[in-house]
Amino acid sequence: MKSLKLAFLNIRKNIKNAKELKSAFIISIVGMMLNNVAFLFLWYYFGKTVGELNGWKAEDIFGLYAFTTVSYGIVSGFLNGIFSIPTYISTATLDNYLLTPKNILLKIATSRVSTSAFGDLLYGIICFIFFIILRNLSITQILFSILLMILVTVIFYAFCIICMSISFYVMDGQNVSSGFYNMFLSNSLYHGGAFTGILRFVFTFIMPSLLLGAVPVELVNNFTVDKLLIMIIFSIFWLVVAILFFNKSLKKYESNNLFGFGS
Repeated sequence: MKSLKLAFLNIRKNIKNAKELKSAFIISIVGMMLNNVAFLFLWYYFGKTVGELNGWKAEDIFGLYAFTTVSYGIVSGFLNGIFSIPTYISTATLDNYLLTPKNILLKIATSRVSTSAFGDLLYGIICFIFFIILRNLSITQILFSILLMILVTVIFYAFCIICMSISFYVMDGQNVSSGFYNMFLSNSLYHGGAFTGILRFVFTFIMPSLLLGAVPVELVNNFTVDKLLIMIIFSIFWLVVAILFFNKSLKKYESNNLFGFGS
C-alpha cells in the first residue's frame, strides 16, 4: 500500500509538472488525436470498400481503436517510465531506483508521464462512444467492454515490461527492445479480419498483439462467459510472467560494468 501511495504521488507530481507548460500540454494532446484520426479513417474506409471480412464490419474499427488507444493511453500516459528502462540501464540511472526499499518496478513505471498519450486516451474514449452507437451495444455489452479494457490494459502493461526487460541481456538494448515493442504495437492496430491461420495464432498466444484490440472486439460482438474467463486468465498470465521476467532480468544488471560509465 505504501508503494501504491508513492506511485500515485509520483503520477500526480509528474502531471502537475507537465501542465506547467499549458500550451505544449494542450497541443501534444490535440496533435496526437489528429494523428490517430488518419489511421482510423484508413481502416474504416478499407472496411467499407472490401465489405465484411472474416466477420469484421467497418464499424468494428472504432472498437479496435477504442481498446488499443485506451490501453496505450493509460500505460504510456501514466506509467511511461517503463519505456525508459533501456535508457536507465545504459546510463546507470537504474541505480537510483535500487537504493530504496519500495517496489522497484512501480517506481520506474511512475517515474515519467507522457502528455501526448493523454490524447490517445481521450481519442480512445471517443472511438468507444462511436462504437457503442454504430454497433448499438446493449448495457451488458458496454459493461463487458469496460471490463475488457481493464484486462487489455493489464496485458499491454505486462508485455511492455517484457519488451523493455530484454535490454538487460543485450548491448544495444534500446533498439532491440523498441523493435519488439513496435512489432507488438503495430500489429494490434491492423484490421482484425486480416489475421488468419498461423499469423492469428502467433499474434494471439506468442506475441499478444490481437489481445489488445481485435480479440476484445470479437468478444463484445459474440459475448459468452467462458470467453471472458479466458481473457481474465490471459491477463493474469502475462502480468505474472512480466513481473517474474523483470525481477529475474534485474539480477543481470551490473551498474556501469557492462554498458559503460553512467551519466
